[in-house]
Amino acid sequence: MEIDQCLLETLPLGQRQRLVKRMRCEQIKAYYERERAFQKQEGFLKKLKHGKNQKVHFNLADMIQDAIIHHDDKEALLLLKEGADPHTPVSSGGSLLHLCARYDNAFIAEILIDRGVNVNHQDEDFWTPMHIACACDNPDIVLLLVLAGANVLLQDVNGNTPLDYAVEGTESSSILLTYLDENGVDLTSLHQMKLQRPMSMLTDVKHFLSCGGNVNEKNDEGVTLLHMACASGYKEVVSLLLENGGDLNIVDNQYWTPLHLAAKYGQTNLVKLLLMHQANPNLLNCNEEKASDVAASEFIEEMLLKAEIAWEEKMKEPLSVPTLAQEEPYEEIIQDLPVLSSKLSPLVLPIAKQDSLLEKDIMFKDSTKGLCKRQSQDSTPENATVNGPTKPEQVKLMPPAPNDDLATLSELNDGSLLYEIQKRFGNNQIYTFIGDILLLVNPFKELPIYSTMVSQLYLSSMGQPCSSLPPHIFSCAERAFHQLFQEQRPQCFILSGERGSGKSEASKQIMRHLTCRSSTSRSIFDSKFKHAMCILEAFGHAKTTLNDLSSCFIKYFELQFCERKKHLTGARIYTYMLEKSRLVSQPLGQSNFHIFYLLMDGLSPEEKYRLHLNNLCAHRPLEMSSCSSQMP
Repeated sequence: MEIDQCLLETLPLGQRQRLVKRMRCEQIKAYYERERAFQKQEGFLKKLKHGKNQKVHFNLADMIQDAIIHHDDKEALLLLKEGADPHTPVSSGGSLLHLCARYDNAFIAEILIDRGVNVNHQDEDFWTPMHIACACDNPDIVLLLVLAGANVLLQDVNGNTPLDYAVEGTESSSILLTYLDENGVDLTSLHQMKLQRPMSMLTDVKHFLSCGGNVNEKNDEGVTLLHMACASGYKEVVSLLLENGGDLNIVDNQYWTPLHLAAKYGQTNLVKLLLMHQANPNLLNCNEEKASDVAASEFIEEMLLKAEIAWEEKMKEPLSVPTLAQEEPYEEIIQDLPVLSSKLSPLVLPIAKQDSLLEKDIMFKDSTKGLCKRQSQDSTPENATVNGPTKPEQVKLMPPAPNDDLATLSELNDGSLLYEIQKRFGNNQIYTFIGDILLLVNPFKELPIYSTMVSQLYLSSMGQPCSSLPPHIFSCAERAFHQLFQEQRPQCFILSGERGSGKSEASKQIMRHLTCRSSTSRSIFDSKFKHAMCILEAFGHAKTTLNDLSSCFIKYFELQFCERKKHLTGARIYTYMLEKSRLVSQPLGQSNFHIFYLLMDGLSPEEKYRLHLNNLCAHRPLEMSSCSSQMP
């Protein structure tokens, strides 16, 4: 598929982007066809060699899901024709329509709707395809679902409608607001409707208790009223059940406690409430997981980990009477929780987003009112002591701009690209997107955009870039983290550029952001990584005219994550192409590898004399470099 460049530039921005995306998909498809033809040829040769033809048969359900994800529309239509079930369930209880909404495949979504797939189908978290389309900001899917009669008022397990997940000002949000306005639904009535469910359950529970009902009664699945209220985030209902003797540690048929459900669905306030009432955080479900293992956010996970430690200490003295001192760990956790700002609209911001903003509020607090939840270990000296008020971390992020993605420019040529890059560089905007590629211009100075606080701002529940944040290396790292588990295949960063362009530092920032998601092992990993890099850089770095710590070899970093807990489990570093010629010859104004100078600096005068190393320039590996060069 070839399009004339002049014709392409005359198209509207949205249509041009969709057309370019379709062209890319067709290019990938052509590459896939060539690979498949090559594999068939290899299979034929193997058959001639071994005399056997071993075939691998894939399930139609798996094949159609793969076709939807990769926008292979022809393959998807062929599979439907061959008998693939359009009502095939996917992981987490969703439908193929959920998958189309996630990967913006409007063509197959329309086919599935024509074949009778339920547009209001809800997965295990009660998310409909409309919820996913709004969360991923895929307006074509949103419009298609609206025209197909999707119910835009359905609520998920947290009581949020699709509008709660649509970012304000986006096309998806505009479509929903227009549809609601045309149907006479205003935001006030929508807010009242959201409050209707918890109030209705509160009324029903009061009536049930007044009639003498058992507060711990279970249904066929072992679920109690406390399980339901904790999963849904109904704090008043939970408080009422606890006041009337609700069992904190009661388990369902899968051994899930109310604390497990509150942690899984991100109900921060309810986790706090249950811990305050002495819920046991060490109980295991059928998968041998504690509540901290299924926590929806790192903030809840840390709260539960503290509670586990406090509970274990308490269990060491089983005969002692609980005192105020024994409850201090729970009180400390509770005091860390901020109060929701009155400026936050509960309609626009769902519970998960509110919790995320509250965690960010903690990080911005001055240390006199409460230290930051996580301080950057890289910027804090090991021997630092806190004797008085300290300044909060400095953050300077430029607001997002229309030219954040140069692929959206109306005129694409060398002149326009260089002009935009130079203009952004003058504003300290060193990161720029060009489609899926992130361009970095080395500023050769320190910028306050790499702190732990900034890394936390780029955390995302879905892996989608936040429209309110500028391009950043953390955004790419976050997207790769989510695609690792969503696509179930390795993700790779390729950092390319000339010497001194900042590749080594960029790779460190990528790993730093990824390790931020592994709070339990981060400190251990950081320590081991720094020690390993210190040795590698000593043997592989040298002073050049551009950089005192220039890399003279290629590094390949491999991070390994646990699929179930999504925690960092290990790492490897491979080295390639060491610049060995530097050992015997160095360009003018450059030095040999730093290891030689470090060895000289570490030796005492007596050792230097005994080893005949008094004169640095007298030795052949170092005589051609400038003897006046010093280690940075």
